[in-house]
Amino acid sequence: MVFLLLFLSHNVAKADVAFRSKEVERLVTMLRVTPDSLAEGINMLNVRGRRVKVLLNERVVTFVGYDLFSDELKSLARTPILNFLERYFLQLDYPDADRPAANMMREDRFRFDVGRLATVAMLTEDDAFSYGFENKRYVATWTREGEPLLAVSFPAEHELISGENKKEAELNVERDIKQSPIDGVPPVNEAVLQPTIQENYLVKRGSTYMKDLFTSDLYYERRDSVLQLICDEAHPLESAANLMLSAEGTADCVLNVKQVMYGYKKKTFDVPLRNWIAYCLKGGCELYFAAESLDEKEIRATVIAVNIAENYNHVIFVDIPLSVIRQRGGEIVARLESFIPMHNVQNLFAKYKTIKNKQPKIYE
Repeated sequence: MVFLLLFLSHNVAKADVAFRSKEVERLVTMLRVTPDSLAEGINMLNVRGRRVKVLLNERVVTFVGYDLFSDELKSLARTPILNFLERYFLQLDYPDADRPAANMMREDRFRFDVGRLATVAMLTEDDAFSYGFENKRYVATWTREGEPLLAVSFPAEHELISGENKKEAELNVERDIKQSPIDGVPPVNEAVLQPTIQENYLVKRGSTYMKDLFTSDLYYERRDSVLQLICDEAHPLESAANLMLSAEGTADCVLNVKQVMYGYKKKTFDVPLRNWIAYCLKGGCELYFAAESLDEKEIRATVIAVNIAENYNHVIFVDIPLSVIRQRGGEIVARLESFIPMHNVQNLFAKYKTIKNKQPKIYE
């Protein structure tokens, strides 16, 4: 009986393969790939003489596309555009029956400026590749011996580039945050810091967002000849900004996230704060902070993760207990709304009244 139970359990687990999106599932089905035959990691397949990559990550098929770019190039480029091109060219060769390739390109505003779909099969590793971004559109170009061989252009839109609709993207947020690697943070270059009127306190000027309401400034102190991010209850606003904008600090915090999703659904999960920051930065977002209120118990603040390249924002509203700053760790309650189109951000803040940014006191 024990053997039978173990056998059944093993087979149920092996068969339990999920898909990151409906489109990934459709493509795998169209290619007649048996999910149970996939190994963890990158699977290289030969489909009608073309190399196709299928990625299985913890029993979830997360990607399928042509093999056009090396992992080394993807690592250096750090952009979702390469995965998009590999997947989209495959989609055009294997379109949905209800959405022929011509309709798909027209609806997605995807264009072949040089070459055509058949040219993709002619690409080699020796062809030079480049891409650019202008006027909210990407242009990707392959050249051979200095002459353009293939050039495509498409809009900077998250749903198009990710291949996921808003509902699917939101459902993947928790998993993506937890799987975001926390890279080592290099020490700050003191040359980029500006002094303040308080001795031993410096500021790293960032940029601003939404008419200077949000900033990406970071605040440092020199203690025992060591330069470090401020995490001190005597400077709560500076400390809160540092906590929410940089994984460089020493505090060990957990976000208790209530995620508001499509269709007014809600989901609650816990993630390390550092993973949230890593997730945003890995996705190409720039983080901005604004403190709304400060009392004897907590700081109420808002953080925006701005992704210009894909035209969306994540917005997270946080309540940071002063005890978290004092103890350099603890739980921060957060409310998350993700993948908000940039033109809708102002409407979001209208729901929560006007945010008033309380400026840090380090200058006084």
